[in-house]
Amino acid sequence: MQNLNKFKRLTGLLFALNLCFNTGFAQSVIKIACVGNSITYGSGIVDREKNAYPAQLQAMLGTNYQVMNFGVSGTTLLKKGNIPYWNTPAYKKALESKPDVVFIKLGTNDSKLVNRAFYAEFENDYKELINSFQAGGASPRIVLLLPVPSFLKDSPSIYDPVIKSQIIPRVRKVAYDMGAEVIDLYSLFTDKAELLPDKIILQLKVPQ
Repeated sequence: MQNLNKFKRLTGLLFALNLCFNTGFAQSVIKIACVGNSITYGSGIVDREKNAYPAQLQAMLGTNYQVMNFGVSGTTLLKKGNIPYWNTPAYKKALESKPDVVFIKLGTNDSKLVNRAFYAEFENDYKELINSFQAGGASPRIVLLLPVPSFLKDSPSIYDPVIKSQIIPRVRKVAYDMGAEVIDLYSLFTDKAELLPDKIILQLKVPQ
């Protein structure tokens, strides 16, 4: 439990420091939209409304920030993916929230075999997603979160060699091309298989 709490705090600190030192906003309440899949939503986390990372980030940053969870389990960045984030009500709500900061953590489910035929479209789809938050002259700060590792072996589902060799390089290129920031969750959890009991989703047990 001590190690779980340590990594929970480390992840939260990473987000909090990244925001607080470089925010650059003058208004009283800064709106942060957390876009993503299962880890953003809080799948597998006890009392996810309180313990998913957006809720923890809210607790750390305080009342000058409004952190909103727009995660949807199982979704892909790819428009032609098996469950595109684009088609979810959460995506529409994220756009309507007019955020000042957008955290995007997508790409894990794109590593599934069913989605691998569409990788030529990954970068353009990602850039279009970013542009959708910048429509109408908006200029939110964009932060791209690299997927965490998968510890499944030789899998047609979420597959780590594909995440590492196909997804992450494309996310990094998009970040470079679009002037977005990157938080490297992959490196943070490469040797922490015990934090992913189903081998793909972080399940940090928070003491009650």
